[in-house]
Amino acid sequence: MKRTSVAILALAAAVSVVHAQAPKAPFTREDAEAGKKLVATSLELRAQIKDTAAPADPFKILGNLYFVGSANGESYLLTSPQGHILMGAGFEAAVDRTQKNIEALGFKMSDIKAILLNHSHVDQSGAAAELKRRTGAPVMAGFAEVPYLQRGIHAQSPFAPPDPSGRGGPRYPAVTVDRALHDGEVVQVGPLKVTAYLAPGHSPSSTSWLYTVRDGGRDYRVLEFCCWEYPDDLSRQGFITEATTRRTIDLWRTLLPIDVYLEVGAYAWSGTLTQPSGTITERMARLKTDNKLFINRDVFRQLSAAREVEFEAKLPTLR
Repeated sequence: MKRTSVAILALAAAVSVVHAQAPKAPFTREDAEAGKKLVATSLELRAQIKDTAAPADPFKILGNLYFVGSANGESYLLTSPQGHILMGAGFEAAVDRTQKNIEALGFKMSDIKAILLNHSHVDQSGAAAELKRRTGAPVMAGFAEVPYLQRGIHAQSPFAPPDPSGRGGPRYPAVTVDRALHDGEVVQVGPLKVTAYLAPGHSPSSTSWLYTVRDGGRDYRVLEFCCWEYPDDLSRQGFITEATTRRTIDLWRTLLPIDVYLEVGAYAWSGTLTQPSGTITERMARLKTDNKLFINRDVFRQLSAAREVEFEAKLPTLR
């Protein structure tokens, strides 16, 4: 009887492992395996960016969507004759470069009518206050980011190691948030429509942006996401819970297909990940000459599948 019980337990464990390795439909085991390779590539490319605030040249991504940020990524401009939407403010020290990038593409700062902040960290929101002053545009962010942004505090997990400086982590100029966004809300400027989706994890309510761009007579669904973040011990990350993560992954299923995938960082764009080889610098250079590299419906689906499997494997640390 004891031997039978041990066998049953072993079988249950094996079934559990197999189950954990297979994401829920429409994601497949093959998607998850491919996604693991994409994750590994993004980590390799991320490590090559030695100065995340370093200057980067602006360029057209697709249609009316442009990259205007730093070496790390961070800032994107969605344009229209009735006004533009800036997604991501970037580092405080890079504000002049961001303005230079926008103007180099032929756009005016005064035509920016909304500034959307993905999360309340120094790399994404450090220049928000100054960009708001220069453009006069209202600032918008996920509702749980607002208390941090309005005090200029880099949102950190309550379980993060203490900051030796005693200042509570990185600081940046506080910015007044004009509109707190909730899940599924739409920001509209002229014909531009950007839908906000909250995905707690990297910060209290890090917010992803979904919108459509038209290029070459075709419409493409673009998702800018932040951020996949599953440390080995989930109980040490105060912004990740089982409920919110499952809800986020289930949401991504409803958003498929995604034609162009943009993470906050350039190291995880669909256009950089799908190139067969090259450094981050070489891959960025190719994107400037062939923006069709951005179009790939596999990337977001595969990353989502891989991250679901990863979460299920680490879930016991939350229980």
